[in-house]
Amino acid sequence: MPRARLLAVLLCNLLLPGCATNPVTGSPDLVMMSEKQEIALGQKVNQEVRSQYATYDDLELQNYVQYVGRKVADNSHRSNLNYQFTVLDSKEVNAFALPGGYIFITRGLMAYLNSESELAAVLGHEVGHVTARHAVRQHSATQLTSLGAALGAAFIPGVAQAAGQQLAGVLGTAMLSGYGREHELEADRLGAEYLGRAGYDPKAMLRVIGALKNQELYEIKAAQAEGREPNVYHGLFSTHPDSDTRLQEVIAGADDVTKAKEPFIGRGEYLERTNGLVYGDSNSQGLVKGRDFYHGQLGIALRFPAGWRIKNLPDKVIAGAPGGAAILQLSVARANPGQGAREVLLQGLGLQRLGNEQNLQVRGLPAVSGTANVDTDAGKRPARFTAVQIGRSVYVIAGISRDAQGFAQYDPAFRSTGESFRVLTPEERALAGNIQRIATLRATDQTTFAGLASQAPLGQLGEQQIRLINGRFPRGEIRPGETLKTIQ
Repeated sequence: MPRARLLAVLLCNLLLPGCATNPVTGSPDLVMMSEKQEIALGQKVNQEVRSQYATYDDLELQNYVQYVGRKVADNSHRSNLNYQFTVLDSKEVNAFALPGGYIFITRGLMAYLNSESELAAVLGHEVGHVTARHAVRQHSATQLTSLGAALGAAFIPGVAQAAGQQLAGVLGTAMLSGYGREHELEADRLGAEYLGRAGYDPKAMLRVIGALKNQELYEIKAAQAEGREPNVYHGLFSTHPDSDTRLQEVIAGADDVTKAKEPFIGRGEYLERTNGLVYGDSNSQGLVKGRDFYHGQLGIALRFPAGWRIKNLPDKVIAGAPGGAAILQLSVARANPGQGAREVLLQGLGLQRLGNEQNLQVRGLPAVSGTANVDTDAGKRPARFTAVQIGRSVYVIAGISRDAQGFAQYDPAFRSTGESFRVLTPEERALAGNIQRIATLRATDQTTFAGLASQAPLGQLGEQQIRLINGRFPRGEIRPGETLKTIQ
């Protein structure tokens, strides 16, 4: 018996019931969490995700994704789990899985897929993470650096809570950057196997990887043109290129379990379901154009420093300086009757006072600005706060530098961002309400990607965007009669 497996068996004998049989390999799984605990954790984190990210408001599309995902999961090693597949209302290109079968995909990622089999490939990859218990296994690997640590984790009171907190950290990392090379490859292998069993084409995995790699190349090019840092996702499938020999081998292995002689592709079905899908920013979350943020429903706008990377989240907008040297955040709080911006700001921060406090008029709106020391993981750091009031709403613009010594360098940018806050002009309100959507059309022998781009509300890289959402980036010809996607 190999030494690594012998050690696992010995530890499992010591730590029962802390160990379990891996549902995929059938071998002992050196994990410190039962399936029941895993499901409970997944339920908890699922609620947290839903409180931070809005679900996409399209019941038919949600049901379609649930149908495709469940079809794949029913052919997995853990088909007994109550899988829930959810589309998030986010333009980010992302998909991730939580323990227990909670799987999320963003509408941003769905914009770059072109068939039901490709959707099944993304969901199957995430199902693979669940069936192989990657989150739990990765967490356990950080715990079991020694036998003493393993015994402590099993028997010392209070360690379980700390372990749960560490697992939450593992999940957060996985949502942003994946589970690492070997686990991602295993998820590919399992996902391809589940695709084949469900009647889909396992090679859809390769097509998805190619699409996401092309999206990454486009984003880098767009960021260079706009003078900002690229917003590149490093998780799903990012640990290997589509030409990776090992990847192609594990996907080819799924041919042995593929049930259908002619695997289902489902291009027409997918394009029909995603016709009208919101592309880019949504009206409910605001719109980022260059360095400006507009929110039509709230009626406000803000300008961030040039070259900063802007991330639009459901409850806040965050901008980061190049290299992560400083961060700005826009959020909103509700004032009680009779409260001003200063009272809301101080109570929200739990502070007694602001340093260098100034009462301002920001574009005719009452505001207050000042500094305060705030607690961070690296100790106390000076931060700049500007609070602007519109009725009962108080908008807080907070800025902090990574290093305390860098605050003076970035404080002018913090101040100018706060002072750029404004009520939307009629022109800006029209811009903020201009939400883009994917639309389908039937190509003729006169249809070109350049022509589609000229009719779409896109910038100088419009043709590349149209090519990208159709899986023809950076080149590829149109076939007359085929269904294509454009942006309206």
